[in-house]
Amino acid sequence: GCQIKCGDLYNDKAIAAFNTCAVTNKSCVPQKMDNGMYMEPSRDVLVPEFDTRSMEGRWYITAGLNPLFDTFDCQEHYFTAPESGKLYAKLKWRVKKPNGQFIERGDVQTFVQDAERPGILLNHDNEFLHYQDDWFILGMEPDKYVAVYYRGSNDAWDGYGGGGGFNP
Repeated sequence: GCQIKCGDLYNDKAIAAFNTCAVTNKSCVPQKMDNGMYMEPSRDVLVPEFDTRSMEGRWYITAGLNPLFDTFDCQEHYFTAPESGKLYAKLKWRVKKPNGQFIERGDVQTFVQDAERPGILLNHDNEFLHYQDDWFILGMEPDKYVAVYYRGSNDAWDGYGGGGGFNP
């Protein structure tokens, strides 16, 4: 958790270059291995159908599972679905500094729907720390909520996860 919190508070080009060198290129920091805490959910708990276009627009995470990733103040995400089966996400969140002020953070992610399991969105082939996130859609009601559970891997941690309730 310390490495993640440090990355939230101190995030610039120098820190990114150091992380790439120490974690990815030189493996100075050993990868935290999957301990089974965030398992892939079984197929029967996923929504049987999911139209990526149903998430277009602005959504907020109003409830989160993992305090390292999912419980920031004002998590505001913007989604677009340029075509069926694809989802682009502009993620925004605020990190609280020790002095009570906030730092704005953000990321852009691209998801492709699993062809055989429409309740799974895959975000793979990312350059930074070679991260990949798989989103599992557990429930949804159009224009009301989407319940997402995710599981991921990167050069620093294999098997991280969490989830959240998204509301427009």
